[in-house]
This record gives sequence, structure tokens and C-alpha cells, in this order.
Amino acid sequence: MKLLVVGFNARPIAKSAVKAGHEIGVIDYFGDYDLLKLTKNCFSVLRQKPGELLHRPLHRRPAEYLYYLAELISDEQGDFDGIILGSAFDRYHELVKQFKDIGPKVYANDPKKFALTRQKHNINNIAKKAGFEIPILDSANDYQELVEITKSFSFPLVTRGDGGGGGAGIKLWKNLTELKDYFGSKDEEQEKTIWVQEYIEGIDASSTVNCLKNEVQILSVNRQLIGDKNLRAPSEFAYSGNIVPLNYDSYNKDSSLEEKHLETIRKLFQKLQLMGSNGVDFIFKNEKLFFMEVNPRFQGSIECVQYATGYNLVQLHLDAFHKIKHDLPAIPIHKRFSVKGILFSDCEQPFPVKEYPKNEWIVDRTHKEVLLEKSDPFCSIVLPCKDPEKGYRTICDIANKITEMNKIDV
Repeated sequence: MKLLVVGFNARPIAKSAVKAGHEIGVIDYFGDYDLLKLTKNCFSVLRQKPGELLHRPLHRRPAEYLYYLAELISDEQGDFDGIILGSAFDRYHELVKQFKDIGPKVYANDPKKFALTRQKHNINNIAKKAGFEIPILDSANDYQELVEITKSFSFPLVTRGDGGGGGAGIKLWKNLTELKDYFGSKDEEQEKTIWVQEYIEGIDASSTVNCLKNEVQILSVNRQLIGDKNLRAPSEFAYSGNIVPLNYDSYNKDSSLEEKHLETIRKLFQKLQLMGSNGVDFIFKNEKLFFMEVNPRFQGSIECVQYATGYNLVQLHLDAFHKIKHDLPAIPIHKRFSVKGILFSDCEQPFPVKEYPKNEWIVDRTHKEVLLEKSDPFCSIVLPCKDPEKGYRTICDIANKITEMNKIDV
């Protein structure tokens, strides 16, 4: 098949499609160096140019640009058999619906399912019925209402906007004074719905599943790296990578707990009736799973899950839509561990990317001589390993080396 892969970071999905034997075209946001190594048939929202900043002002939402590029390239080339969607569209079910008008078959969940996963109270109720714990949640439409709502919460608490991937827009408040100082100084007209959520401190985790019409196959339970300072994460809730699988033996001695959690995850997706590759984020605390959100598409952990399990997630995804079933174990089996780290810039002033060490595990590299600002993603480091802690230390060592090689001379 010839597939058009569209997403904020489409390279991992595109790479998986190539390994499965498919021809590809790619629409991506960043247009990183490693994507160009994978295929010349790719187009990006950002145009990485020497001497210029990575980001530029955009007049539309990134998801809209991705859609318009996909529409243009599909029309120009005219021979795509299917479209696969990655991240960027979770909040925009109307764009998912428009993809179906481009022409090729869209291998993605129904737009109504995308909408459901962002209806916080509705999706929380479904998750609760499946067995998840639900953090206390409320919403405010203005500053005064926000302050009033926080009176029924205990600090610390979390606020978040109506969407945004990778932890964007999520903030932790230790006390009411901090919250008032921040929101009281903002232009109220710029603020839309603000969600206030109970802060759950535990192990950040996710699960990767493959959904067929009458079956949910759990491929992996993953540990998430969130706000990792060793990787220069720009905020406490910034998605920074994964360790796959989550090592249950390190956190509890109850051998039946994993099976109990898998059943909760399975029930959730049975109720949602999604198709193909999907994921759920949660926090593991006191042997309970606290629900965060459902991702109705491929997750950022795709490469780690593939390294750890040996499965090709794109092929499983396509086969689910084609009603081709693979007999997979009810309890996930992993051949090895895998670790991913996203390295961010923590430099206070813009600097040009100079070089990278010669290392096959460095991917999603920003082009050389492009100027990075503080909080910009530098690259990712993804590797298979036998020991997760050693694997994590390895990606941190590589991250330190990259940072040192690109250090600004003062």
C-alpha cells in the first residue's frame, strides 16, 4: 500500500510503515533531519533553515496546516491507498471528519470517538465504570470562578486548558497565592475554560492497545517520563519519553495486580469501541490506576513498544481495520526493555545546532545551524536495552554529550 502519514511527529509511524513494506508520503510539523533520511516524499509545516529560529509565528493551528498539506499532496500525487493519523488532531474532531473527504481510506477512529475522548466528564464516567480511579475535576470560565472553585480543593492542585498534547498548558500550584498571582495578571479575554484537577503524585504510566471490532489486545503497559530534568524538560508535566515496559516487580509484590490492571484497561477500551492503535494515560499509586486521558491514535511510545515487543504497530493497526486478527497473548510479553528520551534546549538565548555524536539511537534531530530557543525540542534518543535503569542512564549520558557539544561559547 501507499500510505500518507500525517502527524505532529510523524517519523516513528512512517518508519514503522516502511518496515512493514509500505510506500509512504509524510506530512509532519517539524521536518527533522531523520525524516528526510527516511523519505524524500515528505512535507512539513516548519521550514528548518540555517541561521533561522526553529519556530515561526503561525496564523493557524498546527493541525490545520497539517490537514491542508495532506489535502494538497494527496490531490497532487493521486495514488495514496490510505491515510494514517498521528498526534495533533485529538482536540479537532472536525478536522478528522474532513480527512475522509480527501479521498483515500482514513485508517483512524471515527470523529465522534475523537470528540468523546475530549469530553472530560463523559470520558471520566466511562473510565470509572471500567475500574479506574478518577481525580476530582471541575472547570471555571473566568478568574473569579476559578478562585471560588479552588476553595473545595486541597493544594497542591493542577490546572489545565481544554487540550494540548505533551503536557502543554498543565500547571501545578502549591498554594492559592501562586495561582492568584498567575491568573490574576492574565487577560481574562484570552482565557477560555480552565480545568482544575486534584493532583495525584505517583508513577506516570500509559498502556498501548490494539483494538479490533470485538477484541482489545493490550500490547504493553509503559512507564512515562514526565518533566524529566535530566532531559531539560521545559515544565513539570512535559512529556519527556518512556521506559517500556513498566516493571511491575519494582513497585509491588502482588503478582495478581498486573492482571487486575490489564482487565481495567481492557474494559475501558471495550466500552469505547475504538479501532486500531490507541492508548490511555494514567497514574499508578497505591496499587490503583488514576485515569488521565485516552489517546485515540498512535502514541509517542510507538518505537519503544515495537523494540520491546517485536510487533509492528502500523501493520497491526491496518490489519485491525481489515478485520485481520493476530493471536496475541492476553498478558503482554516483552523480549527486552526500551527507553526513549526527548532532549530539550535549556539555554536562555538562541543558539545554532552545531553537531551530534555519531550514535544510531539519536533521532528526530533538528537540522544543523538552525537556531534553538529555550524549551525547543533538540532531538530524541530511543534505544533497546536489557536493563531499564542502565538504558535510562545511557540516554541521559547521550543527552549530556549532545548538550556539551552544542554549548555556547561565552
